[in-house]
Amino acid sequence: MSSVQHSERFLKLHPRVWVLIFVAVLVLFVVLTTALFNKSFRSTIPVTLTSARSGLVMETGAKVKLRGVQVGEVTSVVGGNEPVALKLAIDSGQLRYIPANIGARIRVTSAFGAKFVDLVYPEHPEARRLAAGAVLTSQNVTTEVNTVFDNLTNLLHTIDPAKLNAVLGALSEAFRGQGHTIGQAITDTDAVLAELNPRYETFRRDWQSLKGFSDAYGRAAPRLITTLDAAATTSATVTTQADALDALLLNTIGFSQAGTTLLAPNLTHLTNTVNMLAPTTELLNKYQPTYTCLLVGAKFFLDNGGYGAAGGDDGRSLLMDSALLFGQDPYRYPDNLPIVNAKGGPGGKPSCGSLPNVDKDFPVRQLITDTGWGTGMDIRPNPGIGFPGWANYLPVTRGTPEPPSIRYFGGPAPGPMPYPGAPPYGAPLYGPDGTPLYPGVPAPPAPSPPAAPGP
Repeated sequence: MSSVQHSERFLKLHPRVWVLIFVAVLVLFVVLTTALFNKSFRSTIPVTLTSARSGLVMETGAKVKLRGVQVGEVTSVVGGNEPVALKLAIDSGQLRYIPANIGARIRVTSAFGAKFVDLVYPEHPEARRLAAGAVLTSQNVTTEVNTVFDNLTNLLHTIDPAKLNAVLGALSEAFRGQGHTIGQAITDTDAVLAELNPRYETFRRDWQSLKGFSDAYGRAAPRLITTLDAAATTSATVTTQADALDALLLNTIGFSQAGTTLLAPNLTHLTNTVNMLAPTTELLNKYQPTYTCLLVGAKFFLDNGGYGAAGGDDGRSLLMDSALLFGQDPYRYPDNLPIVNAKGGPGGKPSCGSLPNVDKDFPVRQLITDTGWGTGMDIRPNPGIGFPGWANYLPVTRGTPEPPSIRYFGGPAPGPMPYPGAPPYGAPLYGPDGTPLYPGVPAPPAPSPPAAPGP
């Protein structure tokens, strides 16, 4: 009975009390709704995201997602211009899924949609989790369509429609009927690119080498600038001396014309002279290794007793030992024709032995060479007395040439015989048919067989 009375008493409350209760409940509902909307009951940690720019449609409250799941939101955008810092609020309950080395990108939901922060999970996540106060760096910012439209609008404002129409008309007229040619050009370009693609590594190395080249020129830039400054001074001097330079050029032209006048008639003679000098220069070039050692050796000889050998140590004296000797045989051709078959130093090349070092026996103490004087010997052991033979070749030089006057040729220069009946030195050993002309001379060697024909 008492409970019924209590209920009746509660229902009999004054209407104003009911109004107060309704208002209190309504206020409590609004407060709870606002708190839930502002996420006042959610535990978050602050994180900062830095970026070159945030984009035109990045606003406070933008979502922060990890693999498509929202894990926080953007609480503020600091900076506005480049660069910017985005303050993020990350749910504490999601931190166990976010490593400390997480990446971030600013992306857009659609072409005209708002941007959001997309956390990029790393390939090698750290064991540490993202902590409060961490600073992340955005990898890129997607370009919005409205940014493109804004830039395009600014571009169109600067273009004159009439001029644009004229340009488009000219392009249309130029391209009309050129479809096949343009298609062929595109095909050829594709073929060129197909050939260039396999050479990508070569191009990359070339660009890397170009960096070293540019660095070298960068280091040399001050010197190049100094050189250019000097060139500027030189050009100023040339400009100042323009009249003198003109006179020099005119004189040069006159000199060249005079040289042409002088040399043109003698062109053939100059060519013949050069051709005639060729054998002499070739011979001099052949023996050029001996010039230095010969001159240096001669200087060494003179400095080390050469002057004293002739009594000229004081520079004013010369000692000579002279006497009257029997007359020598006159030169007879071809008996006294010199034999010059020496081939030089080692390997048959021109050489002067150990000179300028005369203390060394190089390559041997004495070189045995095929040289001499016709049928005689280099040093005759029995020269004998002079004989009354003589020869006068001067008559051949007269205005009307006459034969020379020769008296008593005489025999060859005497020399020792290697064995009785041996041929004189230098005499031919075989007749035209190969028969030995002297006793003891071996038979001529058999001719070598002909070489096999080539392939």
